[in-house]
Amino acid sequence: MVKALIMAGGIGERLWPLSTKKKPKQFHAFGDSMPLIVQTIERLKGLVDVVYIITTSEQRDIFNLMIKDIDMKNLLVEPFGRNTAPAIALGSMYFNPQDVMVVLPSDHIIRDLESFQKVIRDAICEAQVNDVLVTIGITPTSPHTGYGYIERGEVFSIERNSFRVRKFHEKPIFEKAQKYLRSGNYYWNSGMFIWRKEVFQRALEKYLPEVHSGLERVRRGEKTVKEVYETFPSISIDYGIMERADNTLVIPGNFYWNDVGSWDSVYDLEEKDVNGNAVKGKFVLHEVKNSLLFNMTEKSVRISSVEDIIFVATSEGTLLCHRGESQKVRELLK
Repeated sequence: MVKALIMAGGIGERLWPLSTKKKPKQFHAFGDSMPLIVQTIERLKGLVDVVYIITTSEQRDIFNLMIKDIDMKNLLVEPFGRNTAPAIALGSMYFNPQDVMVVLPSDHIIRDLESFQKVIRDAICEAQVNDVLVTIGITPTSPHTGYGYIERGEVFSIERNSFRVRKFHEKPIFEKAQKYLRSGNYYWNSGMFIWRKEVFQRALEKYLPEVHSGLERVRRGEKTVKEVYETFPSISIDYGIMERADNTLVIPGNFYWNDVGSWDSVYDLEEKDVNGNAVKGKFVLHEVKNSLLFNMTEKSVRISSVEDIIFVATSEGTLLCHRGESQKVRELLK
């Protein structure tokens, strides 16, 4: 069977003050009427047989309140966050060895559904017939410095447009991102993964043996999930497995993709008025241009003679910064 595992335990700190622990970004709608998590589930229709969602105990109640049509038995709960590698490993316990796992973040926006589904189907076919760990690389449209990059190697399958991964690269400086863009051999790291459960388990045992052995003890009834989770490292699937494995493939995706990782990303998504402003809520504006303005309070906000700003006001707090600087929100929260 083909089963999806949607990772939905993040907080989305860079979208403070809208995204909070009480209502993280995957429960908000950006550039669309549906929350991000609902969009993610909808685009999997016709692709997979079962959808599992893994989240934290803090967010389980939010699902109960906000997402009414989710089968709660398919909502898997981490006792607390330990980054993506332990979360995916825990979720994999609900898959059979021959099942294909389609692992997706819950909080991305994807357009051109037909192109997206073709890429995922190609990845599923690759995972069904080969012992490989497949990731989706997004063809870059700009020298973005906020994403990690995947460098492709030689062709693996012409039919499925797959390539061996030569190397994963950290978020680059602007000059290096320009070089990546010109090369044509680099892709944005989307955080989407496809593999058979048994192939993933072998990689987990090899590269993260403490996580593998801990969950084996849970499976045998010797320990609870909480007991073993306390011993796990907080490590991403990229650092823990993908960057170390020698059987990784990348399949390029040319569909529109936005990880909604900052308020600058939100500005790109939202409709603009004649002055280039994306506006939600009560504002009185005078000579304001090319700005993102969200006011989720009942108070009126008046702004004059500025451009290229991000202003977000909620009951949680207020954010003001220049466009292009919203990646620094996490630093403000420390």
